[in-house]
Amino acid sequence: MALPWFVALWLLASALGSGLMWSHASEAGPAATPPSHLPESLAPVRGPGAWSLLVFLHPQCPCSRATLTELEKLTAHAGGRLATRVFIWAPSEAPADFVRSELWTRAQALPGVEVVADVDGQAAREAGARTSGQVVLFSPEGEERFSGGITPARGHEGDSEGNLAIRALVDAGAPESPAAPVFGCALETPLRPADETL
Repeated sequence: MALPWFVALWLLASALGSGLMWSHASEAGPAATPPSHLPESLAPVRGPGAWSLLVFLHPQCPCSRATLTELEKLTAHAGGRLATRVFIWAPSEAPADFVRSELWTRAQALPGVEVVADVDGQAAREAGARTSGQVVLFSPEGEERFSGGITPARGHEGDSEGNLAIRALVDAGAPESPAAPVFGCALETPLRPADETL
Protein backbone atom coordinates (compact mmCIF):
# COMPACT_ATOMS: atom_id res chain seq x y z
CA MET A 1 0.00 0.00 0.00
CA ALA A 2 2.94 2.34 0.55
CA LEU A 3 4.00 2.34 -3.12
CA PRO A 4 0.91 4.16 -4.52
CA TRP A 5 1.32 6.88 -1.86
CA PHE A 6 5.00 7.25 -2.70
CA VAL A 7 4.20 7.56 -6.41
CA ALA A 8 1.47 10.11 -5.70
CA LEU A 9 3.81 12.19 -3.53
CA TRP A 10 6.57 11.98 -6.14
CA LEU A 11 4.19 13.16 -8.89
CA LEU A 12 2.97 16.03 -6.69
CA ALA A 13 6.53 17.10 -5.85
CA SER A 14 7.51 16.93 -9.52
CA ALA A 15 4.53 19.04 -10.55
CA LEU A 16 5.26 21.64 -7.87
CA GLY A 17 8.95 21.76 -8.82
CA SER A 18 8.14 22.17 -12.51
CA GLY A 19 5.66 24.92 -11.70
CA LEU A 20 8.21 26.82 -9.63
CA MET A 21 10.86 26.48 -12.33
CA TRP A 22 8.51 27.77 -15.06
CA SER A 23 7.36 30.61 -12.80
CA HIS A 24 11.00 31.71 -12.44
CA ALA A 25 11.67 31.27 -16.17
CA SER A 26 8.66 33.36 -17.16
CA GLU A 27 9.29 36.18 -14.67
CA ALA A 28 10.31 39.26 -16.64
CA GLY A 29 12.91 41.71 -15.40
CA PRO A 30 12.36 45.47 -15.06
CA ALA A 31 11.73 47.19 -18.39
CA ALA A 32 14.19 49.74 -19.72
CA THR A 33 13.46 53.43 -20.10
CA PRO A 34 15.52 54.18 -23.21
CA PRO A 35 16.06 57.66 -24.67
CA SER A 36 13.89 58.59 -27.64
CA HIS A 37 16.99 59.21 -29.80
CA LEU A 38 20.20 57.19 -30.11
CA PRO A 39 22.98 58.77 -28.03
CA GLU A 40 26.11 59.10 -30.17
CA SER A 41 28.18 57.78 -27.27
CA LEU A 42 26.35 54.43 -27.57
CA ALA A 43 26.00 54.24 -31.35
CA PRO A 44 27.56 51.31 -33.19
CA VAL A 45 29.56 51.85 -36.36
CA ARG A 46 26.89 51.73 -39.04
CA GLY A 47 26.51 52.14 -42.76
CA PRO A 48 23.90 54.32 -44.51
CA GLY A 49 20.37 53.13 -43.83
CA ALA A 50 21.35 50.66 -41.09
CA TRP A 51 19.31 50.16 -37.93
CA SER A 52 21.19 50.29 -34.60
CA LEU A 53 20.71 47.52 -32.05
CA LEU A 54 22.09 47.94 -28.53
CA VAL A 55 22.30 44.83 -26.33
CA PHE A 56 23.03 44.85 -22.59
CA LEU A 57 24.35 41.75 -20.79
CA HIS A 58 25.58 40.72 -17.36
CA PRO A 59 28.77 38.71 -18.02
CA GLN A 60 27.77 35.88 -15.66
CA CYS A 61 24.03 35.63 -16.44
CA PRO A 62 23.30 32.06 -17.59
CA CYS A 63 19.91 33.18 -18.97
CA SER A 64 21.68 35.40 -21.51
CA ARG A 65 23.16 32.51 -23.48
CA ALA A 66 19.73 32.27 -25.11
CA THR A 67 19.83 36.00 -25.89
CA LEU A 68 23.08 35.52 -27.82
CA THR A 69 21.61 32.57 -29.73
CA GLU A 70 18.64 34.70 -30.78
CA LEU A 71 20.93 37.65 -31.53
CA GLU A 72 22.92 35.47 -33.91
CA LYS A 73 19.71 34.59 -35.77
CA LEU A 74 18.65 38.25 -35.94
CA THR A 75 21.98 39.50 -37.26
CA ALA A 76 22.11 36.71 -39.86
CA HIS A 77 18.58 37.57 -40.98
CA ALA A 78 19.17 41.33 -41.16
CA GLY A 79 22.67 41.28 -42.65
CA GLY A 80 24.06 44.77 -43.24
CA ARG A 81 20.75 46.40 -42.33
CA LEU A 82 21.54 45.97 -38.62
CA ALA A 83 24.53 47.43 -36.76
CA THR A 84 24.87 45.78 -33.35
CA ARG A 85 26.78 46.79 -30.24
CA VAL A 86 26.84 44.53 -27.17
CA PHE A 87 27.58 46.20 -23.82
CA ILE A 88 28.79 43.81 -21.12
CA TRP A 89 28.56 45.09 -17.55
CA ALA A 90 32.08 45.54 -16.18
CA PRO A 91 32.39 46.63 -12.54
CA SER A 92 35.66 48.50 -12.19
CA GLU A 93 36.71 46.35 -9.20
CA ALA A 94 35.90 43.02 -10.90
CA PRO A 95 38.64 40.63 -12.07
CA ALA A 96 39.13 40.25 -15.81
CA ASP A 97 37.68 36.73 -15.91
CA PHE A 98 34.41 38.05 -14.42
CA VAL A 99 33.87 40.34 -17.42
CA ARG A 100 35.58 38.37 -20.20
CA SER A 101 33.38 35.37 -19.63
CA GLU A 102 31.85 32.77 -21.93
CA LEU A 103 29.21 35.36 -22.90
CA TRP A 104 31.94 37.83 -23.92
CA THR A 105 33.63 35.18 -26.07
CA ARG A 106 30.34 34.14 -27.69
CA ALA A 107 29.34 37.74 -28.41
CA GLN A 108 32.73 38.49 -29.98
CA ALA A 109 32.34 35.49 -32.28
CA LEU A 110 29.14 36.90 -33.84
CA PRO A 111 29.87 38.40 -37.29
CA GLY A 112 29.60 42.19 -37.41
CA VAL A 113 28.89 42.54 -33.68
CA GLU A 114 30.95 44.99 -31.61
CA VAL A 115 31.50 44.04 -27.95
CA VAL A 116 32.22 46.74 -25.37
CA ALA A 117 33.03 46.59 -21.65
CA ASP A 118 30.40 48.77 -19.96
CA VAL A 119 32.51 50.07 -17.06
CA ASP A 120 30.35 50.39 -13.95
CA GLY A 121 27.21 50.24 -16.11
CA GLN A 122 27.50 53.78 -17.50
CA ALA A 123 26.11 52.84 -20.94
CA ALA A 124 23.30 50.77 -19.38
CA ARG A 125 22.25 53.73 -17.27
CA GLU A 126 22.32 56.04 -20.30
CA ALA A 127 20.03 53.59 -22.14
CA GLY A 128 17.85 52.94 -19.09
CA ALA A 129 18.68 49.21 -19.16
CA ARG A 130 18.39 47.23 -15.91
CA THR A 131 18.08 43.59 -17.00
CA SER A 132 20.57 41.33 -18.78
CA GLY A 133 19.22 40.56 -22.24
CA GLN A 134 17.76 44.04 -22.74
CA VAL A 135 17.92 45.26 -26.34
CA VAL A 136 17.01 48.66 -27.76
CA LEU A 137 16.51 49.20 -31.49
CA PHE A 138 16.91 52.58 -33.17
CA SER A 139 15.85 53.43 -36.71
CA PRO A 140 18.37 54.60 -39.35
CA GLU A 141 17.30 58.13 -38.36
CA GLY A 142 18.22 57.44 -34.74
CA GLU A 143 14.68 57.14 -33.33
CA GLU A 144 13.97 54.54 -30.65
CA ARG A 145 11.56 51.99 -32.16
CA PHE A 146 11.74 48.92 -29.91
CA SER A 147 12.78 48.07 -26.37
CA GLY A 148 12.68 44.69 -24.65
CA GLY A 149 14.00 41.16 -24.80
CA ILE A 150 14.44 38.71 -27.66
CA THR A 151 13.82 35.41 -25.83
CA PRO A 152 10.48 33.82 -24.90
CA ALA A 153 11.58 33.15 -21.27
CA ARG A 154 14.69 33.00 -19.07
CA GLY A 155 17.28 30.84 -20.77
CA HIS A 156 14.84 29.71 -23.48
CA GLU A 157 15.54 29.98 -27.20
CA GLY A 158 13.01 30.32 -30.00
CA ASP A 159 10.66 32.85 -31.53
CA SER A 160 9.46 35.56 -29.18
CA GLU A 161 7.47 38.75 -29.29
CA GLY A 162 10.73 40.71 -29.25
CA ASN A 163 12.67 39.05 -32.05
CA LEU A 164 9.59 38.95 -34.29
CA ALA A 165 9.03 42.68 -33.70
CA ILE A 166 12.65 43.51 -34.60
CA ARG A 167 12.45 41.44 -37.80
CA ALA A 168 9.24 43.23 -38.76
CA LEU A 169 10.84 46.61 -38.16
CA VAL A 170 14.06 45.91 -40.05
CA ASP A 171 12.20 44.20 -42.92
CA ALA A 172 9.30 46.60 -43.35
CA GLY A 173 9.50 49.39 -40.78
CA ALA A 174 6.34 48.19 -39.03
CA PRO A 175 6.66 46.44 -35.66
CA GLU A 176 4.28 43.87 -34.26
CA SER A 177 4.95 45.48 -30.89
CA PRO A 178 7.14 48.44 -29.83
CA ALA A 179 8.08 46.62 -26.61
CA ALA A 180 8.42 43.12 -25.16
CA PRO A 181 9.32 41.58 -21.80
CA VAL A 182 13.00 41.00 -21.09
CA PHE A 183 14.08 37.85 -19.26
CA GLY A 184 17.40 37.77 -17.43
CA CYS A 185 19.37 38.62 -14.30
CA ALA A 186 19.58 42.13 -12.92
CA LEU A 187 22.45 43.89 -14.68
CA GLU A 188 24.15 45.10 -11.53
CA THR A 189 23.98 41.79 -9.64
CA PRO A 190 27.41 40.68 -8.37
CA LEU A 191 27.11 37.05 -9.44
CA ARG A 192 30.20 34.90 -8.92
CA PRO A 193 32.01 33.76 -12.09
CA ALA A 194 30.29 30.39 -12.25
CA ASP A 195 27.21 28.87 -13.87
CA GLU A 196 24.74 29.75 -11.16
CA THR A 197 21.34 31.37 -11.39
CA LEU A 198 19.87 33.98 -9.10
